[in-house]
Amino acid sequence: MISLVGFSSLCLSTFFSILFLIPNSIFKINIKFCLLFFRFSTILICISFSSLITAYIKSDFSNFNVFQNSHSEKPLIYKIAGAWGNHEGSILLWLCMISIYGFLYSLMSKSLDDFKINVLKIQSSIFLIFAFFIIFTSNPFLINSVEVNEGLGLNPILQDPALAIHPPMLYLGYVGFSLVFSLGIASLLSKNDDKNWLIETKRWSIISWTFLTAGIALGSYWAYYELGWGGWWFWDPVENISLMPWIVGLALVHSLIMTRGEQAIERWIIFLSILCFSLSILGTFLVRSGILTSVHSFASDASRGLFILLIFFLTTGFGLLVFLVKSPIKKNNLNLLLINKTSALIINNILMIIAMLTILLGTIYPIIIEVLTNTRISVGGPYFNSTVLPVLLPGFLLMSIAPVLSWQSNKIKKFRVYVVFFLFLSFLALIHSYFTVFNTWGFLGLILGSWIILASIISIILRFKFLISLNYIKSINSFIAHIGVGLMILGITFSSIYQKEYSFNISVGEEININNNILKLENIKVVENKNYQSLMAVFSLRKKGELIDYILPGKNYYPVSKMITTEAGIYHDWLKDIYITLGNEEDSTWNIKIYLNPLVSFIWIGVCIMIFSGFIAIFKK
Repeated sequence: MISLVGFSSLCLSTFFSILFLIPNSIFKINIKFCLLFFRFSTILICISFSSLITAYIKSDFSNFNVFQNSHSEKPLIYKIAGAWGNHEGSILLWLCMISIYGFLYSLMSKSLDDFKINVLKIQSSIFLIFAFFIIFTSNPFLINSVEVNEGLGLNPILQDPALAIHPPMLYLGYVGFSLVFSLGIASLLSKNDDKNWLIETKRWSIISWTFLTAGIALGSYWAYYELGWGGWWFWDPVENISLMPWIVGLALVHSLIMTRGEQAIERWIIFLSILCFSLSILGTFLVRSGILTSVHSFASDASRGLFILLIFFLTTGFGLLVFLVKSPIKKNNLNLLLINKTSALIINNILMIIAMLTILLGTIYPIIIEVLTNTRISVGGPYFNSTVLPVLLPGFLLMSIAPVLSWQSNKIKKFRVYVVFFLFLSFLALIHSYFTVFNTWGFLGLILGSWIILASIISIILRFKFLISLNYIKSINSFIAHIGVGLMILGITFSSIYQKEYSFNISVGEEININNNILKLENIKVVENKNYQSLMAVFSLRKKGELIDYILPGKNYYPVSKMITTEAGIYHDWLKDIYITLGNEEDSTWNIKIYLNPLVSFIWIGVCIMIFSGFIAIFKK
């Protein structure tokens, strides 16, 4: 019954979307009444997705999708997460979010002119493409051909609180760019010169980019403590394809800041809006097709991946065709000076696009080689670290000074103040490098991250007002975001360059001294949980004879899927993480790996500040 309600709602939602796209002149009804078709469609698709979640909660194994991806013994949160932890459910969530974004846009619009109707029609067209895809190739409401009493269970790796939230956050970012895409195309199709679409594009771009940032951060943090590799980013193909729309989205947000009536910039914004959504769909194809080898590939299907590739060509082709045909001819020149704000932002945009193309090449090159030569190769960290980072570094440097530059002149306010502090900071970095093992990337990362933070703080101080208000926070919001970026760079630099790795064989009762941190293996115990068994090592951490904390690395065994997952034990403080993974037992000793990750917490703190800044920026005109 639940599956019937879900599928019927899906089909009716598709039907009302078709009705909305039919010209209202045919119905001879008011456009506001016609808009009800769009809103009915949104309500029905939400009912459809709610039906799928209900089937998972009730463990309705008559639904084939539930049977394949759930189990009655799973905790409630993972039953719910199972609804989008598979191909069919994830696409249905996509569909639901596409409609919700359009619905929210219609509610936030004060008036419904031709431009806004065009936006909703483009959004509805995107919805229909994915609706037909899910109905004919990826129906999540298929009925099981045989009666079963139990399901196969969800991939154990997905049974984690962070990863339960991670996909919806990513989708809110990916799908949000569909509305940005619709706004860009509608602006080309519109006959008036109203520039309000830029304000709307800015708001929805920031919303999408902020959710995408949160989604990537959650996935990165999950990989950090779940996979047991001691790191937070591995240039995995699936990580790369989420990073590409993030970088382009960042370029788009900065371009929208730069808009000051120049048609050239408006055309660039439209192009970036098309590119952001296209990269989101391309990433979906690469993940769902199964042609990428990745630890993140949980719901792949080669045949259905081809349909997603077709959707990619349809949307991208349509967007670029409209862009080429309808894009106005440039009528005015940009006010470019040597070091004004416009020049800095343009250079930064170019660097971001180059970085995106470099990541794209490294991600799809192995696929091209395999198709042409039937030879499988891999492109990993060394390529990306040596090509992407050199491109991003000057971009981050420009980021540190861009907010203090002028739109109209080459003059920098309080120029001497910034020079003095930069020289002082460089001197401190040289002293640090002298007393540590010198590393070029470490030196550059230290200077860059510290300078971005310091320059932002100086700018805030120079603008300081004793009366703190929301408007004041909005005025310094760009500096707040840049402080987050600086902290992230410091965290990335120190945790990558100055990470220390140790490997030991240790018995219960033995102690290890690592940089005056005394780690003692107190016990090895088995903990019974609802749907898995946990083999847990208990390490006590002492400093100067005082007990600080217990660190609990382990391995989880899931009887249903007969899989074992690694659980890292981590002690967090402001300056470093003590990161322990448990290996195998041999002759009453246990193999363990210990990582000292300096300043890795700065990465998460910096990202949280960036997310906070993103939500503040939504309300800034």
